[in-house]
Amino acid sequence: MTFSKNKLALAVMAATFSFSSAQSAVAANIKEEPALLKQVTVTATRFEKDYSEVSQKIEVIAQEEIEQQQAASVPELLDFLPNVTVSGGPRASAQSVNIRGLEGIRVLQVVDGARQNFSNGHRGTYFTDPELLKSIEVIKGPSSSLWGSGAIGGVVLQNTKDASDLLEDGQSFGGYISQGYHTNNSRSLTSGSFFGVQDNVDWLVNGYYNDGENYELGNGKDLENSGSREQGGLTKLGWDLDSDNRFEFKAQHGSYNGFVPSNPTTNAGTSSPLIERDSESTNLSASWLLNPESELIDARLQLFHNYTKFEEDRVSQGQKDNTRYKTNGLALTNLSVVNDIELTYGIDAYQNEITTKRDTSGAADNSRPESLDGKSITFGSFVQGSAHLTQEWVLQAGLRYDSFTAEDNRSGSNVADKKQDDHALSPSIGLIWSANDWLTLTASYNEAFRVPGMEEMFSTGTHFSMGPMFKNVFVPNPDLKPETAQNKELSARMEFADILGEDELRVNASVFQNDIDNFINQYTYDPEFPFGPGMAFDSKTSWKNVDDAELKGFEIAGQYRIQNIEAGLSYGQTRGKDKSTGEDLGSIPADKIVADLAYLAFQGDLKFGTRYTHVDDQNRVDPSETVTEYPGYNLVDFYATYEPSTGSLKGLKADFLIKNAEDKYYRAAWQQLHQAGRSYRMNLRYSF
Repeated sequence: MTFSKNKLALAVMAATFSFSSAQSAVAANIKEEPALLKQVTVTATRFEKDYSEVSQKIEVIAQEEIEQQQAASVPELLDFLPNVTVSGGPRASAQSVNIRGLEGIRVLQVVDGARQNFSNGHRGTYFTDPELLKSIEVIKGPSSSLWGSGAIGGVVLQNTKDASDLLEDGQSFGGYISQGYHTNNSRSLTSGSFFGVQDNVDWLVNGYYNDGENYELGNGKDLENSGSREQGGLTKLGWDLDSDNRFEFKAQHGSYNGFVPSNPTTNAGTSSPLIERDSESTNLSASWLLNPESELIDARLQLFHNYTKFEEDRVSQGQKDNTRYKTNGLALTNLSVVNDIELTYGIDAYQNEITTKRDTSGAADNSRPESLDGKSITFGSFVQGSAHLTQEWVLQAGLRYDSFTAEDNRSGSNVADKKQDDHALSPSIGLIWSANDWLTLTASYNEAFRVPGMEEMFSTGTHFSMGPMFKNVFVPNPDLKPETAQNKELSARMEFADILGEDELRVNASVFQNDIDNFINQYTYDPEFPFGPGMAFDSKTSWKNVDDAELKGFEIAGQYRIQNIEAGLSYGQTRGKDKSTGEDLGSIPADKIVADLAYLAFQGDLKFGTRYTHVDDQNRVDPSETVTEYPGYNLVDFYATYEPSTGSLKGLKADFLIKNAEDKYYRAAWQQLHQAGRSYRMNLRYSF
């Protein structure tokens, strides 16, 4: 099947006004409410709030869109958002999210209100299977005034399913079974859930099992060592003690097994040997919600525990490594309304512990990284207020203070300064102007910071080696300063109804500039005497605060619906440079256009459509880079969803997707691996 790039783009653009990933997902369930302009509620403000009352840019992916995409990972679900891309290549276990040029640990993860702080080189950080999610919210840009360290690029909030989300009106017990299949890597996806409510108790049990082989690329070749097996589940329990008090308990667990290079964003080689990786991630939380008949108290106290472990067998060397990362945390928040002023305030406290063991058996002396044993403690307090200056003008302002310590607990370590103490102040301010019934303008300023990771400060030993003549060693730097960010943003939201009669149009546009200070960069350099002991040529790897960076860009997105037709288009552009040299920064995604066209038939029971993605060439690279240009590419997907609302087939839902329908062989900018080729994805779900 061959498509003309220009003809396809013109045809889709002519048929579409916009694509808003946030609102298209919310409008996906056309049978319940065939409208785009309905209320959108977000929790990224730490309490439920209408999206129209938020000054920051937030995108929402709802459950219908999650199921339709049939993604292999959480990052893959976000790849259609403007100025959001997936990093790490096609292996789901290695993927991360890039938001406006910042990625990895510069984008904070939150699952059901609990921070996910895991960070260790060449190991993935997104452990929640999409099957467990009811929605994802993406805050674009710095957000530390509410969320603290790590949110200099944004926040990805993952909200898992509840019994109340799945039970129909009047139903006290239900469940579903689901079976999916992806042809590209012969991947089978099996899941099921039971849920119910009895008196004042609601509960949910959910489990999944996925098993797949190697991905096939667009050139017909396999990506070696890309098959994997994942399994896990989720249990939730809610207890309404009385009208004022509610308790919630959650246990989430997931495991992964597969053969991958030690750096799964690359192919296996001398510096990235093949390993068998087994990983497990466990999240536990307990919450107390207090909401009496008082405008001063709407409180939530959450205790959470996250535990992640990696067991790795370096097959060719016969070495067994392990990594353990543990977070214990507390979050207390309250919402008070005083004379039309909303105040959200609270405290966060959490402790991170990391221990690693790097097996040196069968290895030459000093040829492996030294084991880590570190601990960090962070305490933060915040307040954010929202006040109506007039009926049309709303002022929002916030302030957060964080103090933190990090400590290297290893005895005999050669790190000179084993402890770091620091603090950060993160202000924010936003102004919302409801100019008229169809136009809302916002202006915002947000600061954020990221605490240096224990790996960045305290790593020692050998990073990697390439035969007996070359090795690269870590040099610790416990004096790293926190990264800080200052984001300025202007946005416009436009909503129109009955333009041509029984139609709707929603358009969002934003322009931003994010200035980063004390950017922490990993770099490699040669020692003073290039020939070390044994005439081996060595180099060193360390982390340092580099010159300031500037990220700026814009995005425009929206959606149009008329009768049974939905159409959309989005465009995102980000530019980044070193402010001292003027040179382009790495990791800046290429410009991206996404267009979508869908038709709903049989009163909305059947929805089918196509999505077109154009990614431009990325030739804005640092002169020192070995790759001078990443070629652009065009992708076409086709999708269909069938979900009867009445009759004997009610409860059945079928999703079908042809991803990368033209079987393109392509690579995203800054990635070493090409992406997967064509895949037919099918999923059949039966609810009862």
